[in-house]
Amino acid sequence: MPLQEHLSFWNDIAVRVLDVRREILLPGSQLQRLPENMLFFAWSGYGSLLIDGTTYSISPFSVRHAGKDAAISMEAITEPIEYTVIYYRAELMPSAGGELAAVEEALLQMPFGIQPSKRLSLHQVVEQLELKWGMRQGIEVFHANALLQGLLYELLKQLLAEGYQTPSEAVAIVMKHIDANYNKPLKLDVLAGLVHCSSRQLQRWFNGQKQLGPMEYVIKVRMSHAAELLRHTDATIQEIAISIGYRDLYYFSRAFKNYYGIAPQDFRRTSLAGEVYALAASQTIDDAAVIKHRKGELRLQRLPKRIAVLDVQYADQLFTLKEQPAGSVGIGGAEISCFPDYLQNKLGQFTVLGTCERIDMHALAELQPDLIVCTDLHERLYPKLCQFAPTLLFDRNEDWRKILGIFGVITGKKQEAERILMAYREKTEKLSDMLADKLRGQHVAIIRPRETSIRLHTASHRTGAVLYADLRLPAPFYITGESVSDTAYHISIEDLPGVNANHYFLLSNDMFKEQVLSMQRSMEWNSLHAVKQQCVYTVDASTWIGSYGPTGINRIVDEVAQSLLGA
Repeated sequence: MPLQEHLSFWNDIAVRVLDVRREILLPGSQLQRLPENMLFFAWSGYGSLLIDGTTYSISPFSVRHAGKDAAISMEAITEPIEYTVIYYRAELMPSAGGELAAVEEALLQMPFGIQPSKRLSLHQVVEQLELKWGMRQGIEVFHANALLQGLLYELLKQLLAEGYQTPSEAVAIVMKHIDANYNKPLKLDVLAGLVHCSSRQLQRWFNGQKQLGPMEYVIKVRMSHAAELLRHTDATIQEIAISIGYRDLYYFSRAFKNYYGIAPQDFRRTSLAGEVYALAASQTIDDAAVIKHRKGELRLQRLPKRIAVLDVQYADQLFTLKEQPAGSVGIGGAEISCFPDYLQNKLGQFTVLGTCERIDMHALAELQPDLIVCTDLHERLYPKLCQFAPTLLFDRNEDWRKILGIFGVITGKKQEAERILMAYREKTEKLSDMLADKLRGQHVAIIRPRETSIRLHTASHRTGAVLYADLRLPAPFYITGESVSDTAYHISIEDLPGVNANHYFLLSNDMFKEQVLSMQRSMEWNSLHAVKQQCVYTVDASTWIGSYGPTGINRIVDEVAQSLLGA
């Protein structure tokens, strides 16, 4: 309901104070589900208040409101928060008439946050209300109710004039509503009503914050869910359409093709094989496979027997399928070649071809491979590599699942690749449920100290995607309030407390050991609630940053489970 329409009912209601408390919330403690409407006035301290899934920052003199039965929790408390909370009830007066009875339950149920424009005078009123309520003598309780009425008037007047504190807050609220209700009918005017603005204003805010409109975001969310269902379930196209909010199969198919450029049934057929498809037997090359890569298409008439891989991730793909490369590069500097410890027990007899940064072209020529697989790092070498053997060139950051599907076709083990992918989905889905039960909304951050800054990794990074997409761990609000395309934010040590995570995975190795120690000696680091609660987990940066293949990714999943679940 739009705010203006909501306020039109206030001429026919009365408010009644139920309780007033001044309390101190310590780090590690929590608020409970609300028995009635609540006004929260902060006197000191900093943190975040989560109301029905929306995060509101807490700072001195801030005001937050939540309706009856709202689910709330306090997060990221780095110091005690002193606050006053007023529980109250809003009721229709008997003279209002039966036609308004249906809206009684909705009276002031809306969550909102305000930094009062008259903060000192407003908080003086709060102190006076506390005093009157504490006296509990006849007309003083009446005065407390009158003061509450005045407080609500000032807050609602400011909210009506200013709307939500910032466009990003309004956009975040609408996005979370869409994420939770994408399978239901959604209209622009209704979405605008959630944040008490016009449809045109919401459109402008979305375009400014996300570079797309709110209804375009609805389509994006629905199409993303549709793609996941097509990849990972056997549901019919009709069932998928209905599950994401489309009642018309034809309209869904048209919308899907407009978004992805391919019909849903074709998307399902090609995606499991990583954009690999078989040619018809009647064509000139019987039973050949055509593989799409950055340089076009490569037809394989027969399965290659001697595969040379110029990135360790591809060796991992082959090992996972119980195959050995004929030759592989290692990791390390330009001159030193070695292999990650998590692959050591899988190494067999093959030719070492230098490192990813410096290919041993002489060893590669002597190997006489019948297929070479490389990344965009080797683009300038591509013409030369093609002289040695047919060559596939992929983006180095391509999703490992897609690459595994391609190697499944290359090695004739497509079904094995699909089995491995299914096992990973089942594993992460099970762990996701366990982690959700254990953490209950607590935020998890991935940080990596460098020479001049700290890298805070996002869901756009492949390791971030494992935590935030595959395991669905809550990312810090610091990296979710805006559209994130970079793989990491670079923040200063002074900005670190603002991340407000409950758990940190600290990426460390010998190369940046001094930077890690320097951060750990800092006042900012030691002020973190997660540090005090021993919720920091040091992990190997080489594995967490350099893992592109199935074995490395599964190791990260296992380390997350061990750290957060102790399992």
